Amino acid sequence: MGIKPKFTKAEIRSTFVQRRDRIEQAILATLMYLGEMCVNHARSVNTYQDQTGNLRNSIGYIIVKNGRTIASSFVKSVTGTVESDEDGVKIGRGLARELAKQHNTGYALIVVAGMNYAAAVESKGFDVLSSAEHLAEKEFPRMIRDLKLQIAA
Repeated sequence: MGIKPKFTKAEIRSTFVQRRDRIEQAILATLMYLGEMCVNHARSVNTYQDQTGNLRNSIGYIIVKNGRTIASSFVKSVTGTVESDEDGVKIGRGLARELAKQHNTGYALIVVAGMNYAAAVESKGFDVLSSAEHLAEKEFPRMIRDLKLQIAA
């Protein structure tokens, strides 16, 4: 008389799939939270005058998993005092999609200021994304530790 399991191979497989899905959801939620945190910080910094609103509107993020976009956030957040034919949201989203093509394996959170003059504004001593980058560098290790604890639980 042998021991008979009270479960099937399909049930074991299903349990592992459910666990994998929960882990992936936790990773996505963490990256989205960090992306929102960085974008909100970058948009709130008031070291430069954004006359058209395009620079702040071009700030957003995209999350890529194995080369495929799984989340993004680009929204019009300000209206400038000077009219412009450019659409900061569209330009930011386009730059993020181009950068996303470089990430074919694993997860990537890409935060951008999409206007072509963002680096020039930064080079003049104004903060467009640099403090948001520092925020991400500080918060990401803590978030990974929390994520590992959440996954282990």
